[in-house]
Amino acid sequence: MDQKAYSKQVKNRNFASNIFLTFNAILGTFPSLVVVYMVGKIMDGTIKKELIIQGAIVITASLALKAFFYGLSIWKVHEGAYNSLSEIRLDLIKQLKKMSLGFFQKRKTGDLANIVNHDVEQVEVYLAHGLPEIMTSTLIPVAVFIIISIVDWRLGIALVCTAPLMILFRKIMNKIWGKSMAKYAESTKIMSEDLLEYIATIPVIKAFAREENKTKKVLDHMSEYITWVKKVMLSISVPMGLISMMLEGGLVVMVIVGSILLSNGAVSTQGFVLALILGGVFLSAFAKLATFQHYQIVFGQSIESIYSVIGEKPLPRGNKYPNPKAGDIVFDKVDFSYTPEKKVLHDINLCFREKSVNAIVGASGCGKSTLANLIMGFWQPDSGRLSIGEQDLNDMSEDALSSLVSIVQQEVFLFNLSIEENIRIGKPHATKAEIIEAAKKAQIHDMIMSLPNGYETLAGEGGTKFSGGEKQRISIARMILKNAPIIILDEATAAIDPSNEKLIQQAISNLGKDKTLIMIAHHLNTITGADQIVVMDEGHVVASGRHTELLSSCGMYAEMVEKQSQVDSWQIKDEEILV
Repeated sequence: MDQKAYSKQVKNRNFASNIFLTFNAILGTFPSLVVVYMVGKIMDGTIKKELIIQGAIVITASLALKAFFYGLSIWKVHEGAYNSLSEIRLDLIKQLKKMSLGFFQKRKTGDLANIVNHDVEQVEVYLAHGLPEIMTSTLIPVAVFIIISIVDWRLGIALVCTAPLMILFRKIMNKIWGKSMAKYAESTKIMSEDLLEYIATIPVIKAFAREENKTKKVLDHMSEYITWVKKVMLSISVPMGLISMMLEGGLVVMVIVGSILLSNGAVSTQGFVLALILGGVFLSAFAKLATFQHYQIVFGQSIESIYSVIGEKPLPRGNKYPNPKAGDIVFDKVDFSYTPEKKVLHDINLCFREKSVNAIVGASGCGKSTLANLIMGFWQPDSGRLSIGEQDLNDMSEDALSSLVSIVQQEVFLFNLSIEENIRIGKPHATKAEIIEAAKKAQIHDMIMSLPNGYETLAGEGGTKFSGGEKQRISIARMILKNAPIIILDEATAAIDPSNEKLIQQAISNLGKDKTLIMIAHHLNTITGADQIVVMDEGHVVASGRHTELLSSCGMYAEMVEKQSQVDSWQIKDEEILV
């Protein structure tokens, strides 16, 4: 489905309300018709009491029905709009869940948050308020044109004679409006991104006090946003004034033509009066249409932003192995790049044996975490083959691969739920006993029980109530509960204090029993007992083997171990400071 089809699908959700609005518009012309008809009878001297009563009944009934259909349309249009709002947000969430990490590298958090919140809200505003008004303001002029044309076709032609000029002018202006709204949308996105980042980094900003310039940047972007709002409103309001003037020109032409026809006896007085009354209704409706024009433009921009996510194709995955089995993890001539300009992994040939302990070492940016991300299925190789138990990862569904692999990362996120619910993410239907057992193995049970509410304690937004080491152990409890046969540790102890590191090492030992363990580590003293250590440099595998083998065969690894030894023995010495 392309963007145009998607936009049409969203609009069609208001089909029922559009029908009610049509009846509302048609019934709105009845009182004018009845009044002009009765005026004609008065002028002819043929008016009767019964006719007045009948006219009053018709006017009352038409107004009552008009109100009834208007109420129905408002009810249905809001029901459809809010259903659409919910469906679009659910579609966005489902789509985001399917996307690879590469997508989130291209799109900022503020940009996506702006789409889910602001742009979806704009769609609701358009469907609930803009579209009904636009529909009404379009239907009434059509109905008026038909009625006036029935009175006399020349009056109808005269009324709309300036319409082609107006349509041409609007087509020209639509391009200008589109560019202005694009700038407005861009400034809105930038402002949202800056505000989210600003709120998230307030402690850092306050730490720099006078020296920081982030606040000024945010205020500048807010000022730019306000400027574009003013420019957009100006670019719409002035042309709309010209369009209204063109339409009024059509009414002037109709008055001139009608006067000539009336003087020649070609049209009746009541017919001419009816045309004048309905001509005013025609202009009033078009004036409202001009007022609500910006709704259409904003809707178009919002749909474009939403479709930039909905229309994105997720990584293609098969479902050849719905119940995959664990086994050796094999990289066969794998190349990978995040961007076409720079390759990150070069001709990787590796094998991580089932139920073995493995470590990947190397300088920052050498490709360690990229290897882990490929195993997790976050990205796919540009070339070569990656398999688990001789089953190609590309032929596994996301759920199937997830059942095989778990990852414990350096940065752990906890949801603002109870600790019990945070651990239960590893196994949604786990019992309380299973959760407690997992927490004990993760060396976090005692800490949880020391809290006033125990396992019912809320973690706080992002897990702010707990230290890094405590969050790590809660994360490990999740993984123990999940019980996947392959565990990846992405620098899980890199920023942990010694006391927490000891507990985490014990938790990792419990987590990795009888499993394939792949550790990405900077602390080389924690991996000396690994079955295989993979040394990487600038996307290449330099060497692999056991610790003792690499010390004698790989100069790069020996140098890394030496530097680690120097760091471990380094101490700060007290020196006399001369003042």
